[in-house]
Amino acid sequence: MAAPRPLVLGWYLPLVAGTLPVLLLGFAVSALADRLVFVPWALALAGAYTWLLRQGIEAGWPRRVLAGALGLLLAVGLAAFAALVSRHHEIYDLGFRAVLPGLYHPRATDPATFFVLAGMPALLGAGFWALDLSLRRRA
Repeated sequence: MAAPRPLVLGWYLPLVAGTLPVLLLGFAVSALADRLVFVPWALALAGAYTWLLRQGIEAGWPRRVLAGALGLLLAVGLAAFAALVSRHHEIYDLGFRAVLPGLYHPRATDPATFFVLAGMPALLGAGFWALDLSLRRRA
């Protein structure tokens, strides 16, 4: 039996969209860098994302507020990932070049790239919260 549509759109889709990329990134970089430090990062961020999603749904947060909170959580997580990459940059760069030479580009292993990527969900999260505040003021 298929899950009801609101459950799919409200729980499963955001859960997979938030946790799958984080887990894939953490496990892939861990394999390329030959360092297990990226796996606990991925598991912790995916767990925090799942917990926040569940708490927000149970509390009845508006979708904009929940999306903003999740976006800011992902931004903090990506900033922590960038810090890990900067700490293990040399081995990650070496592993990436050795395993995926056709896909290698220096920017793919540069910690600054991940700090910039952390800004995207931060902007989206802040934008959702600003939108929610402006809509509440109009009401």
